[in-house]
Amino acid sequence: MNDIKDMKLYSDAYRIFKDLKAIGYSEDDKLNLEDLNQFDQLHYHGTLSVQEAIEAIDIRENDNVLEVGAGWGGPSRYIASKTRANVSALELQRDYSEVGQKLTRKTGLDSFVTHINQDFLNFFQKDNSFNKIVSWLALYHIPDRRKYTHKLFSLLNKNGMLFVEDLTFGKNFESSHKAMLEKKLFANSLEKYSDYLDTCANVGFKIIEHKDMSSDWGNFTNERLKVLQANKINHEKIHGAEGYNKIEDFYTTVSECFAENIIGGIRLICRKN
Repeated sequence: MNDIKDMKLYSDAYRIFKDLKAIGYSEDDKLNLEDLNQFDQLHYHGTLSVQEAIEAIDIRENDNVLEVGAGWGGPSRYIASKTRANVSALELQRDYSEVGQKLTRKTGLDSFVTHINQDFLNFFQKDNSFNKIVSWLALYHIPDRRKYTHKLFSLLNKNGMLFVEDLTFGKNFESSHKAMLEKKLFANSLEKYSDYLDTCANVGFKIIEHKDMSSDWGNFTNERLKVLQANKINHEKIHGAEGYNKIEDFYTTVSECFAENIIGGIRLICRKN
């Protein structure tokens, strides 16, 4: 299997500190969450999508929320700041989890957000139950969709809610694309849209709502690439030519895969009855 660090978006967990320095923060400064949110959301539409999740599954104060594949913990911090829920930010990559923990301390949200560095398939903690689970563009990284979907179900309390945004196979996916998607996007469990729904239903989830995000995310990733390229000089000042090239290569891959319908996207809201 490829290493997750082959995915160029994830090669440097510390680059976020360079972005923060560029807007005036020194290493010891406390962080304003809105400033941080410009950089710490690794999914599409940033905090807009997280706010939609909060409303869609009614995240409230004192809820126990699990974010699977939290990266730097951007969505977890946003959820905690808006709702005062208790959020567990679960992340496979140690460097992202450690940086995330530091960012959470700097925003003063460490009493609400707990960073956990574990593989989701092995995830266990004593009070192993949540009433809300959220995930953005992370589940497709995990091998064995049926197994981890079952785990999502088992971690939720009765009537618990699940909000997922994830990648799927596009209509033009062919087996010849598989190796590229595994290497460039660390894609280990992509499914067709309809199979994704079936997998969730088959483990016992009641599907409340689902939406094909392919066209929306195709537009978003195309625009994201254009903005990056327009800001190339400034980006290179902050991250160097190599740092720019890695992100441009990743953004280009994703934009092209959506444009060619090799990948698609899904937003899914489920309940455990």
